[in-house]
Amino acid sequence: MTVPPSLSVVVPLHGGEEHAEECLESLRDQTLDDLEVILVGRPRGLRPPDHRFTLHTLGDGGDDPGVTRNAGAAFATGRYLAFADPGSVVPADAYRALVGALDHTGSDLACGRIRTWTPNAQDTAPKAKEFLRTHITRHPKLLDDPRAGGTVFRREFWNRHAFAFPVGLGEDFPVTIPAHVLSTSADVLGSVVCLTRGSRPPADPLCRLRASLEVSDLLGRHAPALRAAYDLRLAEGPDFEAVLDAVRDRVPDGLAEALGRLDPGAVERLPVLRRLQIHFAAQGMTGELAELRMFAASEIRHRGVLRRGLRRRRWYLDYPFRRDPRLPRSLFDATRDLRLVARVDDVRHTDDRLVLAGHAYIAHLDSGRSGIELWLQRGEERLTLPVRRTRRPDVTADSRQSAACHDDSGFETVVALDALPPGRWALHARVRARGVTRAGRAAGGASERVFDAGGVRVSLTRDRGLTLGPSAAGGPGPDPGGPAPDSGRVSAIRWTESGELILEGTGRCPSCRIVLECGTERHAWPVRRDEAVWTVAVGATAEGLPLRSGTWRVLAVSPEGREDLVRLSPALIADPPRPRVTGFHEVSVRTSRDGDLSLAVRPALGPHERGPYATRRRRAAAPRRTALRNAAVFDSYGGGQYSCNPRAVSEELARRHPDVEIVWVTRDGQFAVPPGVRLVLFGSREHEEALRTSRFVVANRRTQPGWYRKPRGQTFVQTWHGTPLKRLGLDLEGMPYARQVPREELARQVATWDLLLSPSPFATAALRGAFGYEGEILESGYPRNDVLFDPARARAARRRLGLTGDRRVVLYAPTWRDDEATGRLALDPVRAAGALGDDDVLLVRAHYLVARDMTIPAGDRIHDVSKFPDMADLLAAADVLVTDYSSAMFDFACTGRPMVFLAHDLERYRDEVRGFYFDFEAEAPGPVLRTGDDVLDVLRGGDLGRFAERYERFARRYCPWDDGHASARVVARMRS
Repeated sequence: MTVPPSLSVVVPLHGGEEHAEECLESLRDQTLDDLEVILVGRPRGLRPPDHRFTLHTLGDGGDDPGVTRNAGAAFATGRYLAFADPGSVVPADAYRALVGALDHTGSDLACGRIRTWTPNAQDTAPKAKEFLRTHITRHPKLLDDPRAGGTVFRREFWNRHAFAFPVGLGEDFPVTIPAHVLSTSADVLGSVVCLTRGSRPPADPLCRLRASLEVSDLLGRHAPALRAAYDLRLAEGPDFEAVLDAVRDRVPDGLAEALGRLDPGAVERLPVLRRLQIHFAAQGMTGELAELRMFAASEIRHRGVLRRGLRRRRWYLDYPFRRDPRLPRSLFDATRDLRLVARVDDVRHTDDRLVLAGHAYIAHLDSGRSGIELWLQRGEERLTLPVRRTRRPDVTADSRQSAACHDDSGFETVVALDALPPGRWALHARVRARGVTRAGRAAGGASERVFDAGGVRVSLTRDRGLTLGPSAAGGPGPDPGGPAPDSGRVSAIRWTESGELILEGTGRCPSCRIVLECGTERHAWPVRRDEAVWTVAVGATAEGLPLRSGTWRVLAVSPEGREDLVRLSPALIADPPRPRVTGFHEVSVRTSRDGDLSLAVRPALGPHERGPYATRRRRAAAPRRTALRNAAVFDSYGGGQYSCNPRAVSEELARRHPDVEIVWVTRDGQFAVPPGVRLVLFGSREHEEALRTSRFVVANRRTQPGWYRKPRGQTFVQTWHGTPLKRLGLDLEGMPYARQVPREELARQVATWDLLLSPSPFATAALRGAFGYEGEILESGYPRNDVLFDPARARAARRRLGLTGDRRVVLYAPTWRDDEATGRLALDPVRAAGALGDDDVLLVRAHYLVARDMTIPAGDRIHDVSKFPDMADLLAAADVLVTDYSSAMFDFACTGRPMVFLAHDLERYRDEVRGFYFDFEAEAPGPVLRTGDDVLDVLRGGDLGRFAERYERFARRYCPWDDGHASARVVARMRS
């Protein structure tokens, strides 16, 4: 008779999981030998590590996580049941500890801590407190992380309640939370039992919301004390927001009734905006919900609070429908919106004191006459701290609203360490303003720091704010024979006069270069080493540009290619350098609680230059009349590029009229300009001065700042940036996924235009209607297409790309999708390059709105040209264009070279996402294909000549005036 194993572990596989082998190795190495591992789904190419692993291949449903997990549970024979994601790693002792706890206590399930995988995540995780024979009603934090990867279930308990993962959802909470609620008891271990990588594909928000509401109903029946907190978190969460934002003409079936079942106490604790959204959705008031949606997108940051009432004067938010008699006034009660905002921004150790700096205010209320109290708290004991008020205009600038001023919200205080009683203390704040009092624990900022100051451990973290406790210095010391504690760490940071950041460390540094990583973007600098000191100078990138805005992880790369996070020395964590302005950026040094170094980069705008409140101030202070200079301001894609029509006009203007000062706007310093051109930072005082005093403004998008007021006599040239196949502006109404500009904002921008460029009679009609524009249109052709008539420009572009003249250049340039947060390529670059001829080279140009989120492989036959300065040069260099719905097709038609269209989502994009101005399939000047294989077949030998007549007709209609002289016509009109 076969004895069943103690534990069955189900691993769902859907094919191609990147880290599945590492997951299986961690299961093989478990110190609990008595287990079976069930690989279920589509385990293609995986080899079971030993006899305990069994494969079960599924046909239908094999790609659904719910189906595969449920099937694996049905195959299980162990006394206990667990689920491991193929991207996770299970520490060697995890299952032995979980099963051992269940054997000891008799609980129905056991769980432990889950952490994100890093090379040393398990070793650096402090052990938390253990709770045996507990229950979710006594340990509500079990609601916080309802993932199944760190949980072991008693199989008899699982079968008795017939638990099953929902099909088509890919989420754990519909199983884990009910299991905790229905259990007799649960064991919560303090150790890490699962290390997870990344996240699963997001589920449909409506499906998630419905599943969450079912869990809410279960809590109402079996654990009513938990329901209010759960419903509050649910109603504040992203799924609720996404579902309410998607409601158009009708509320989805059952949603209104489900909203009515939400705990009333939870709804009362919501902000006014969410209460209004829920009320309108529950009552089927879709028109009001749509108006509220537009208000939230554009005007909410400019609306403040009003005090109303005769006997009990209360604060109400000045939101739409406030005077609507159908709505109770309580919906607008601002009590919950008047929340405390308190944060410790910095802490420094000076002599025997800690000097703290931060800010505190009540949202929506000016801080000018507010009172701030600070204290350290341990249980019921309090230590009052002195408060010195400071000016903090940066707090107002970063508050993302314009209705209240928080310039006077800053504070400084001092903690005398020698007088601090032992124990664990946390910083709290109380603010009084306009008859409202709010108190609570002060939060931390983006940079987390943990260091020792004397005998006190100082911890400043995002979630717990500032805590002071016993120092860890009394613990075991370093190995006398080992490296120094700071060996390999950064011990000094300084800046050079040229703006380079110098990182310096003592001791042996095993890395050969330092890499900075932000999303998919990486840049490297060499490490200079000697016996005692190593240094690296972080300056311009290989492209000669500064780091773009964002948070950059700092990695040390060894000669073997191993990457490790760079850490700061304890002394530098205790006293990091202040933010530094260099060029167009402000650079701040940040750390994690483990001391990992990162750099936060943002545009160097001062507090009176950034944010909605600054915009309001600048509008009010704008002079009514100014004298105009012989200057022209150019803006391409909101300061993102030196490219497109503005570039062509700028260069033509400089050639013909060298007396005109040329000013270009940059949002992030990510492009270079020719000698003699002045760069100004978008939103800066210099930008404001240039817009106010220049005779000409030339732009290709609706990107002028909110404070821009066009002076008398200025000429604004709107070039736009492409012939529209896709609907624009006012024509987007009724397209639920399209990103729409509010009518008022569109009208404000359009009212500043004096001249709109058009490349064709078709575009003239489309642009006039889409923008509601009634002014002058110059039917000039597109200036950016002048380069397509210049063979020298094409040769120069090829040389810059390192391409020889005899290679066929295929440019793949798809557009972006309004309904996708990140981009993805329908044509696999690696497969395409491999299928094309040996003399072919594939250029891949991701759309600038999504290029940062994409990783495109590089090689001799694949070039990622997403950062290439100007698309026009790429079109000039290309022999074939592969696109979908991009306006590049209209530009490339000037060349007469072939085009291929990969329209895999044509119906959805045309009918639901953006809409078209003409029948694309009937007029496209090349084959419209649905798969990448079809595209490759055509590129390898398809007959593109059969589209010659259609191509010629397309060019005549959509680019009839492009002849290489459009820029000259525009400049002549500007100077007339």
